[in-house]
Amino acid sequence: MQDDRYAQRDLGEFGRLKMTSLADPATGAVRYWLTAPHVRGSVVLVPPALFTDPSSRTAPPCDLYVFARLDGPGSAGRYERPLSVNGIELCGRTAVRLDQSERINVLRRGRTGTPEPLPPRSRRIARTVLGAAAEHWAARSDRGVLHDLARRSSAQHFLSHSEEELAHRQEEVRRAQQALDETRQRIGVLRGIVATTSVS
Repeated sequence: MQDDRYAQRDLGEFGRLKMTSLADPATGAVRYWLTAPHVRGSVVLVPPALFTDPSSRTAPPCDLYVFARLDGPGSAGRYERPLSVNGIELCGRTAVRLDQSERINVLRRGRTGTPEPLPPRSRRIARTVLGAAAEHWAARSDRGVLHDLARRSSAQHFLSHSEEELAHRQEEVRRAQQALDETRQRIGVLRGIVATTSVS
């Protein structure tokens, strides 16, 4: 099996990109530390199965998600610097289609706190860097394992949620059955009164 933890890519006019990655054995998420000229920091690439209910037949809307900020592999309680391009920190989550990596939506936090697009050159660099990371992720020898880990983690989340929902609905059914029994009892009493009471 190949070592997927380290890689380099020539980004042409944007220089050489160095990538170090670490997969989370619980969720299948992979943190990528990225270094290139004017590029520093990390992002987390997540299989879409992590956010998809495995009991649903709905297909994920993308091939992976990229998080600019996310607690995950490698954090060990320490702050992980988000990816910055030309000193601008990225923010948010973006859905990525591997066949459209040049259209990756990259955002920064605006002055009002609302995410906004990066300036044109920084946006081009960010898209190129994230596209290279996405290509590396797609070619990982453990991609199937990452998908299975994400699916299992998602199943655990949705299982807990569904068990809570089931308990809630069972309680609703119990209360409805109790109300139904009480109504039947009242009807029985009323029918008995009607049947046995004579009018003089």
